[in-house]
Amino acid sequence: MKPDPGHAETAALRDYVEAVAELLRVEPAASWSEYGSPSTAYIALADSSPRHAGRFLMLQWADGTGWSLALEPEGAEEPVVLLRWPDPPRPRPAVVARRVRDALTELAQPPEGAQEDAREDTARCGHPSG
Repeated sequence: MKPDPGHAETAALRDYVEAVAELLRVEPAASWSEYGSPSTAYIALADSSPRHAGRFLMLQWADGTGWSLALEPEGAEEPVVLLRWPDPPRPRPAVVARRVRDALTELAQPPEGAQEDAREDTARCGHPSG
């Protein structure tokens, strides 16, 4: 019996996505891929977004657009894309993992200007205005 057409490509895509997941310490069961036109993939991240109260993060990939980091959708909404990495469309798994770790570090920081606003609020609260 011959393997299905596209079997090798399906297996290669699955192995690629699982390699990315493994480098991000995500179990293979939390990833999904589908070879086709277009080929797509998904990895559920255990991380939530501090900038988006309680929303979990996900990675998605499509062969025409590359990788993106997004908020897991709630209900029928589409994923909210936070960052895109279109080039190259299929980088080595270590490159994807590094980009994601860097993005998670950046997302964990308060938005630019938020620290200054907090200092101003503290100064106002600590000193009576007259």
